[in-house]
Amino acid sequence: MDVVVCVKRVPDASGMDALVIDASRKDIERRTLVAKINDWDEYALEAAAQLKEKAGVSLTAVTVGPDEWDDVLRRALAMGADRAIRVDEDMLAADCHAVSTVLAALVRTLPHDLVLFGAQSEDFGSGQLGVMVAEMLGIPHAALVVSLEVGEGSVRVDRELEAGALESYAIELPALLTIQTGVNRPRYISVGGIRRAMKKDLQIMSVSELGLTAEMLAPQAVLERLETPPRGKEAELISGPPEETAERLVGILRNAGIL
Repeated sequence: MDVVVCVKRVPDASGMDALVIDASRKDIERRTLVAKINDWDEYALEAAAQLKEKAGVSLTAVTVGPDEWDDVLRRALAMGADRAIRVDEDMLAADCHAVSTVLAALVRTLPHDLVLFGAQSEDFGSGQLGVMVAEMLGIPHAALVVSLEVGEGSVRVDRELEAGALESYAIELPALLTIQTGVNRPRYISVGGIRRAMKKDLQIMSVSELGLTAEMLAPQAVLERLETPPRGKEAELISGPPEETAERLVGILRNAGIL
């Protein structure tokens, strides 16, 4: 069985109080941000690595980006991927349709019984990419998968709906799944594992090798601008002895017409 996992490199904004929009008004200021693997994609990699341990599947990790993106492929190799492929094209400003066109063309060149994506990316969060690739490949898919079990010629999955409800499906292979966080616990990667991954070869391809032209990658959705949300009402902090703060709070509520 052959499993392909698509991964992405994203900025790590976990330590930032607020993101800054750059001068173009079409992206965030990335120069001060550290990059990492997309959180959802790490869960997809762990799901594939567990399948490999249970059933001996062949695991390929793929991405689309410039050479700085090799680090996410190295992490995929350290997590258990047998091979890693990067399409050498900077598509940071591309829309989902263009990126999915490249990924679908790449997956077509690979043996693929199961294709895994993270449910969404941390930077754009559209949740569109995986299902668009499934449509382009003409294979069934399920999104927001929180459990999966591969059988003979099919995969059984539970997918998350609103309010914690689940849908269960049996899907014929080949199939594509987008993986939700919480489906597993991504494994710890040791320094030794990273070092061993650094010694493995990466396969680098171009969009022309995939038979794609600039016209085929023309965007169908164009980002016009980014904007920060409008500032809401600020909270007022009340401090002091309980009697004083209680009296002040009552006054505020009376002035607001609540009491």
